[in-house]
Amino acid sequence: MKHLSEGVRPAREIRGGHVLLAMLAFFGTIIAVDSVLIYKAVSTFGGVENVNAYRDGLAYNQRIAVDEKQAALGWMDRVEARGTPLRLSVSLEDRDGVALARRHVVADVGRPATNRFDRTLKLAEVLPGVYEAAFADAEPGTWVVDLRVSARSEDGAAPDYQVRRRLWIAP
Repeated sequence: MKHLSEGVRPAREIRGGHVLLAMLAFFGTIIAVDSVLIYKAVSTFGGVENVNAYRDGLAYNQRIAVDEKQAALGWMDRVEARGTPLRLSVSLEDRDGVALARRHVVADVGRPATNRFDRTLKLAEVLPGVYEAAFADAEPGTWVVDLRVSARSEDGAAPDYQVRRRLWIAP
C-alpha cells in the first residue's frame, strides 16, 4: 500500500501549469473579442458627420434666415415608402392644402449611422403634388431622407424647401 508521501498524487490536482493556461485562455479571449469590436466600431463610422462644420458654423445666421423664409411658406410634406416594388413617395402641399405641382424634387437617402448606403434619388411627379422614385433595393429599418424642392431644376441653386425626415421600412 502506497502513501501520499511516496509520490502518489490525487486524481484531480490543479497545478501551476493549469492555472497559467486558464489565465492565458481567459485574457486571450478578452483581447480577441475587444479587438474585433474595436475594429468594427472604427471601420463602420469615422465620426465625421460634416467635413465643413467650421464653415457651416460661420454661416449659421444665414441658415437661420433660410429656415425662417421656408417656415413662412407653410409647406407640408409626407414621406413614405410604399408599393411593390418599393417606391419612395413624397407628397407636397402648401399651407391651404393645395398640391405643389411641377416641382423639381431630389432626395438624398441613407442610413442614420453610416454612409455606406447613401444615394441620391430624383423623384418624378406621378400625380399633382406627388413625387416618386424607385427604392426597391432598400432593406428594412430606419432611413434618413433629405428632401430638396425647387421650382426649377438648376443644379447649384438654393432649394425653395428642404427638410430631413426619418423613414421606417418594416421588415
